[in-house]
Amino acid sequence: MTVTSLRLAVQHIAFVIFVYGGHFRISLGGSIPCFSCPFVYGCGGYCYLMQFQRALGTLFVPLFTGGGTVAASVASQVWSNLENLATGFALFAVLVMVLGKTWCGWLCPFGLLQDWITGLRKKLGIRESEILVRNKIRLSWLKYLLLAYMIILPLVASTRLISREFVLAFCNICPGKALMPLFDGNARYLAVDIDTTVAAVFSVLLLVITSGMLVGMFFKERFFCLFCPMLALNNLFKKLHILRLAKDPKACHGCGNCRRTCSMDNETVYRERISSSVYDADCMACFKCTESCAADKVLSVKFGPFALFSSTRRYAARLFAKVTS
Repeated sequence: MTVTSLRLAVQHIAFVIFVYGGHFRISLGGSIPCFSCPFVYGCGGYCYLMQFQRALGTLFVPLFTGGGTVAASVASQVWSNLENLATGFALFAVLVMVLGKTWCGWLCPFGLLQDWITGLRKKLGIRESEILVRNKIRLSWLKYLLLAYMIILPLVASTRLISREFVLAFCNICPGKALMPLFDGNARYLAVDIDTTVAAVFSVLLLVITSGMLVGMFFKERFFCLFCPMLALNNLFKKLHILRLAKDPKACHGCGNCRRTCSMDNETVYRERISSSVYDADCMACFKCTESCAADKVLSVKFGPFALFSSTRRYAARLFAKVTS
């Protein structure tokens, strides 16, 4: 079994657990560091971004709705909201630090959906868009803009300066909200919600963004990951990841296999010739680079000080023999 085939098996198991686990009384909570959409009725655990926005969206509410409430009571409520935010964030941080970006490459249901779309494109014999590949660096900073958007709007909503409908500012435009419920037989988020003006605007934006992302995901592998605010949040703990990718730069032959096989078109692994740290900000920890590397122990997947898997010439030779046969 190759690393890629193992990853594919884990992805499908994770997909079933996250999308359908609720039907089997599996409940993994709301601090999951991947796109397991809470709008799927039967989800077995959901994306932390919703919990994060809700916690931010209630943070300052007691200060603006207290009326005649005494100051001590208001302060107590704000402190309680802060504790809820800190508790959820701490659990999210622990999960991220232990498994790093394998949440993206191995466990994310929306990531697997993107891989299915890429598989369809390849079966149709359509090449990946060179335009999108060339502009990858220009696009990838947008994930941090989206992260700022999903922090600022819920915080402002908690002050009652804008509608409470802005609390889930990111969820309301996330393509996962439109697409993932389809796997549980729910197409309601593909319709325009006309209950309020804000809801109508958000639902139109959702459909426009989802349509654009579907096109992008078809022509560029893991296109949505370039914009993913979860990946931006994950990157805050990048230096603390226990499971990570490492390189022995002195032993690198410069064959370029790592660059050619990378789903995210990262250059760091290939270009680094000094440091052992090659954990790129856009890496999704699929470890294709490690299994394709044609030099012994140049690239290693490490859990703390322990190497779980290292590149070898023999493994790479067998892998490419299977691809070309």
